[in-house]
Amino acid sequence: MRFSGCVGHDKPISIINSFIESNRLSGAYIFSGPEGIGKKVVARMIAQELNGASEGREHPDLHIIESGNSQIKIEDIRAMQHQASLRPYEGKMNIFIIDNAHRLNPEAANSLLKLLEEPPRDCLFILVTHKPQSIFKTVLSRCKTIKFSPLPRADLESFLISEHSLDRQSAHFLAYYAEGRLGLALKLKDSGLAGEKNRMLDSFLLPEGASDRDRAPQNKEEIRAFLNILASWFRDIYLLKSGLGQREAIHADRESDLLKLSRKFSFKQLDDIVTCISESFMYLDNNINTKLLLHNLGAQLWTA
Repeated sequence: MRFSGCVGHDKPISIINSFIESNRLSGAYIFSGPEGIGKKVVARMIAQELNGASEGREHPDLHIIESGNSQIKIEDIRAMQHQASLRPYEGKMNIFIIDNAHRLNPEAANSLLKLLEEPPRDCLFILVTHKPQSIFKTVLSRCKTIKFSPLPRADLESFLISEHSLDRQSAHFLAYYAEGRLGLALKLKDSGLAGEKNRMLDSFLLPEGASDRDRAPQNKEEIRAFLNILASWFRDIYLLKSGLGQREAIHADRESDLLKLSRKFSFKQLDDIVTCISESFMYLDNNINTKLLLHNLGAQLWTA
């Protein structure tokens, strides 16, 4: 079995292959690992392999439960139970992927447990999560856990260049900013963040960018993304001031700016700035006025 595009997951894929080759891939599994690492991508590819679906086509015997940021409710599991009681429509197995399985509410978890205690034949259940500690222990006990880990960041950078035709600067930024998480790096690639991050930084940090500040992020998600970029910027400054390798900088394309600022700021100032950015995340969650939040953050940075 081959998983094209699943670079770096050799160990979990080897485990999955051994189950498939010995005809023992059945029952329930937990795919556990950091968010955005590609766990659900692998789960989809398993479904494609087992049921012979062509790439790009959603197979009728693949069922995905997704709740976004909401809880997974008992109604979702009951619908899954009904589908599991039916024979596969076209393929060999009914395959169920529960994304963010840690969002199962107590009623849904108990309902799922009953299903996992006596799983129907020709059914495969894959629970995808980055918070396995939040899943009911009784549910965990009915599943085999397969752990996924991030890629070495340099390997992900090379992969983005060779397989996605990114230039080296963009690939380096995405690989290091995503901390080796392939799924997140690909999501960020499609968002255009690599091309926008320098404008975001300059419009907020540099005096000549003041006229561009009216284009500051407006909604919570944009502000959260901006704060993450800002945190990574000052992380790099701290790293270079500490004498660590420039290769490890996320914003390696701005090396000269980072080195200049590493000489400007003291460690105490950098600690205060990082604390201010961290507090800004908290204020954002508490629905503080976003314009006031950005103004106060800017005041802290510009007077440092």
